[in-house]
Amino acid sequence: MRILHIAESAQGGVGTYLTEILSDQARRYGGDRVRALVPAQHAAHLSGVDRRLLIPWRRKHRSVRGMMSLAGAIARAVDDVRPTIVHAHSSFAGAVLRLMYGSWRRATFRIVYCPHGWAFDRRSSAWKRRLIEGVERLLAPAADRIVLISDHERREGARIGIDPAALTLVLNGITDLHSERPARWQDDRVRVLFVGRLDTQKGFDTLLDAVEPIQDHVAVRVIGKAVAGPATTPRKRSPQIEYLGWRSLSEVATEIAAADVVVVPSRWEGFGLVALEAMCGGCAVVASDVGGLREIVVDGETGYLVPPDRPERLMHALARHDRATWQAMGAAGRARYETMFTAQRMNAELAALYAELSPVAREERMATPLVAHA
Repeated sequence: MRILHIAESAQGGVGTYLTEILSDQARRYGGDRVRALVPAQHAAHLSGVDRRLLIPWRRKHRSVRGMMSLAGAIARAVDDVRPTIVHAHSSFAGAVLRLMYGSWRRATFRIVYCPHGWAFDRRSSAWKRRLIEGVERLLAPAADRIVLISDHERREGARIGIDPAALTLVLNGITDLHSERPARWQDDRVRVLFVGRLDTQKGFDTLLDAVEPIQDHVAVRVIGKAVAGPATTPRKRSPQIEYLGWRSLSEVATEIAAADVVVVPSRWEGFGLVALEAMCGGCAVVASDVGGLREIVVDGETGYLVPPDRPERLMHALARHDRATWQAMGAAGRARYETMFTAQRMNAELAALYAELSPVAREERMATPLVAHA
């Protein structure tokens, strides 16, 4: 079996996902049988991945020109790798691949598509969401299987009219990065950690408003910077907020080990890997009651779920316990991670799906091609 992954972006959650699956698949199928087409600019985000597995291409802006550039890179990679399975990650790569090969293929490969959070599930105008829903519904039959990273994603796919039989749930999982050496954090207040982009989606402004009235109770560390869209910057520097910038995965693990609570105040979230990383590290989570976060956090047991855009509710959640109680919730979160969200379980389920789809002898599709591949 030969596997080719296609990613138009390898930052953030998609980068973490690729890091988890590429090394496992290289061991499982052989390092000469797994490749990933990724932007050259993002290769550094795939820490721990053998660079020989990567096919770098020069990413352009999302435009017609950018789509043509990606299409050319995909065609060259398919010719070079001769894959059994082509696995596209996120909506842009998924759309280009399916338009090229979905209904008419010269190669005998199967298409797997993972949206990593439906684009129509983000906050945008109603007409834009309906347009994206229509595109996903139109292109759905062009994939042999659509992999969803949360049950929320699976339900949303069925809601817009995609055949439920085409949807396969493979919950995200991560490698155990629990650190026995916590970062230095000398503070008797409840230690609150935020990890992520400082932008509208991640709800950093909600956290700023929530912690301002309870400065005597909480100390806050922030890992991340603004990387997309309008940045959310503090109106004034607060003595209980410490900005650390971006950190490596191992450094994030040491900060999680030192924290009492990780806050994930997102306005929308397909899954929410930060919450999972926190639970892996034995840390309680206070997260927005949206998307896949509902499937990670058990309200009142491993942390709390609060409505998005409600800083007063977030404030009350953070102020309700002392450090010892939060640490007990963190232990419950660690147990939930071990039961449901390991990388071993995720990789085994993906391997089973590939095996199900992999036979070269298959029924040829007779549909008219969506786009003829030149």
